Amino acid sequence: MTRIFAVAGSPVFHSKSPLMFNTAFRDLGMDAVYVRLAASEAEEVVGLAREMGLDGLNITSPFKGDIVRHLDEVDQDALLIGAVNTVKRRGSRLVGFNTDVAGVLEAVRGSGLDPRGRKAIVLGAGGAGRAACLALVSVGARVILMNRTLEKAEIAAARLGCEAVALDRAKDALVGARLLVSAVSSGDRLVEPSALRRDLAVLDANYGRPSALVEDAARAGCTLIDGREWLLGQALPAFELFAGRAAPAAQMRRALWKKRLDRRKNIALIGFPGTGKSAVAEALASISGMTLVDIDKRIEEKAGMSVPELFAAKGEGEFRKMEQAEIEEMSLESNQVVSCGGGAVMNRPNVRALRNNCLSVWLWADVRTSLSRIGETSTRPLLNSPDPEEAARTLLAARMPSYARTSDLLVNTNGRGPRQIAERIWNEIDQAFGH
Repeated sequence: MTRIFAVAGSPVFHSKSPLMFNTAFRDLGMDAVYVRLAASEAEEVVGLAREMGLDGLNITSPFKGDIVRHLDEVDQDALLIGAVNTVKRRGSRLVGFNTDVAGVLEAVRGSGLDPRGRKAIVLGAGGAGRAACLALVSVGARVILMNRTLEKAEIAAARLGCEAVALDRAKDALVGARLLVSAVSSGDRLVEPSALRRDLAVLDANYGRPSALVEDAARAGCTLIDGREWLLGQALPAFELFAGRAAPAAQMRRALWKKRLDRRKNIALIGFPGTGKSAVAEALASISGMTLVDIDKRIEEKAGMSVPELFAAKGEGEFRKMEQAEIEEMSLESNQVVSCGGGAVMNRPNVRALRNNCLSVWLWADVRTSLSRIGETSTRPLLNSPDPEEAARTLLAARMPSYARTSDLLVNTNGRGPRQIAERIWNEIDQAFGH
């Protein structure tokens, strides 16, 4: 049975965690897949993990703190920090851990710096910042936590055994410091360039676009510790929690550092019938200005009959051939929003075409919601059953691994309208790719 894991955040499309984890699964021959989950709040993440039966999660900004109260159990480090970045399923229980502590130490030590006895500054009192403080305090560094809101830093510092200073005093605090760790999501300038010196090592948790801090530190001749080292450092113990075995660190590192140029110019919506693909595709095409392509409608136009009629007259095999032809034709064009049929991902050539030419978004809804949207199931050949709900659950379970392996992003559609879902998708893509 395929195990499904995810990284959850907002935004999350930029995350490189799937590159590392899917590489590790393949290297070890594991029947597992790792996806990105876009959400609006921690409660949604946990609810979806339970509903989908996810085997584990990594948690990124802004949910690391909020998710703690929604879990069944949290380990001691995570409780002390007040933040969780890794969730493991144990039976029906979801258990939280914090591997950011190990990630920070791995990144700092990998640069050749021993933080023992050194003065270290941490920017940001959120979950990642608090983890950095605990990591550095635990090895004997003198840590100063800085935050825009001094009170938040003081509360965290009291718990973690470090000092707290207001962010506007950064220049004074940096005097004599050997390490500066930034755990803020903003790429704006928070430290004056004149406060940075050649003997300072700088680690910025943001590993996407260079922040003002990284650019200023490079000009000042500081030692730069790439944020991907932190990402890898926290992923290794997370993988071991998930898999129960040592992570293939070298392979994960290569996957993380490999340069990739994403040339995919289409967006494909995949998912079970009733998840809203057609309606969301229409809304997304409107928002983006891209061309709308509905694979099922194209098939119906060319066949001169509806999909149920096509199934009845020529069988599922003929329908799948036509579906594959349409997806292959779609792949020759660009700037399209493509609504795919629910079973399109069960065909390997379709999956290859989608992966090569589209950013694929997996729309999710629970079975009852999907059936309520479908209405009369007699028009759906594969759900036309005395017990449509049981038929739907069986079909969804069979398709979930293929949805996961095809997708670049997972979006929950429960309780949301097409426009709202489309806006979330477009915002994620815009954040990651700057459309």
